[in-house]
Amino acid sequence: MTLQRRTLLGAAAITPFAAQAQTPAWPSRPITVIVPYVPGGLPDTNARFIAQKLAEKLGQPVVIENRPGANGAIGSEAVARARPDGYTLLFGTMGTHGSNPAIYRSTPYDVVRDFTPVHALFADNNIAVTSTRSPFRSLADIVAYARANPGKLTFGSGGVGSGVHLAGAQFQKVAGLDILHVPYRGTTASLADLAAGRIDLMFDYAVTSMPLIEAGQIRPLAVTGQRRLPQLPNVPTVGEAGYPDAVLDVWSGLFLPAGVPTAIVDRLADTIETILAEPEAERWAARTDSGRLIGVSRERFADFIQAELVRWRGIVEFAGARLD
Repeated sequence: MTLQRRTLLGAAAITPFAAQAQTPAWPSRPITVIVPYVPGGLPDTNARFIAQKLAEKLGQPVVIENRPGANGAIGSEAVARARPDGYTLLFGTMGTHGSNPAIYRSTPYDVVRDFTPVHALFADNNIAVTSTRSPFRSLADIVAYARANPGKLTFGSGGVGSGVHLAGAQFQKVAGLDILHVPYRGTTASLADLAAGRIDLMFDYAVTSMPLIEAGQIRPLAVTGQRRLPQLPNVPTVGEAGYPDAVLDVWSGLFLPAGVPTAIVDRLADTIETILAEPEAERWAARTDSGRLIGVSRERFADFIQAELVRWRGIVEFAGARLD
C-alpha cells in the first residue's frame, strides 16, 4: 500500500511538467487577423502587408478575415470575445480604439478591458484640400476668411462621426473657427462637390485626395500628419502652418484579446518591431501615403490609446458627433 501510494504521488508530481512539455509552441497553426472594414480599403491593404510579413517571420499562414460593420465595432467585438490563445488578432484603428467609444453611447467591447495592445503600426494622413476654382491658396487664407465671415465657410465629410468629419472638427476647434459642416453619404460625393466648388474645404484622406490633386481638380493646403508627404513636398503640415495642436495621425495597430499569455504577446510584438524596422515596410508606407506612427513605441502604445480616448471625447463633444 505504501509503495502504491508513493507511486501515485510521484506520478501526480510529474504530470504538470509532462502536460507543459506537451503544450505546442506558439504558433503551431494558422493565425487569423480580423480587419473590421471592407476589403480594398487602406486598413485592409495595410493589414495584408503585415499579415504577409508575419507569415514569413513566424512560419505559419496568417489569414485576413474582413468583418465590416458598425464603423469597425463588429470585427472588434469578434476579437474581444475570441479565445485568448494568440491565434486571433485585430487590425485596430483610431476609429475602433479612439473615436468610436466617444461617438457611440455604447459599444459591444471595452477598449481597455477587452484587448491587449501589441504594437502601433501605421499613421495615415489627411490633407486639407479645396477646389482649384476657389481663391484659397493656403491654410492662412482659410482661417482669415472664416474669421471675417463666421458660419459662411463650409467643410464636407463622408458623414457625421467619420474620420474626415473629426479631422475637420479638430482643426476648427484648435483654430477657434465657426465653419459649417456638410455631411454626405460617403466621401466620393463630398469630393465631387468640393472639386465643383459647391463646398469650400475638406480634411480628406490622402489616399482618396491624391488622384484629384494629381488631376488638378483640388488643391492641397496642408497635411495633418507630423511630417510632409513625399508626394507633396511643398505642402506644409498643419504644425508648420501654425497649428501644432491640430496634428492628426489616422493610426492603426495590432491587438490581441485580453488574457493572452505574456510570452505570446512579447514574441508577436518583437516580430512586428522587426518588420517595421525593415526598408520594405518604409517603402510600403510611402506607396500607400502612410508612415510609421512616430513616437509611439511598443511600451507606450497602451498609454497612447488612453490619451486618444480622452482627446476624442473632447473633439466629438465639440463637433456634436455623438450618436445613439
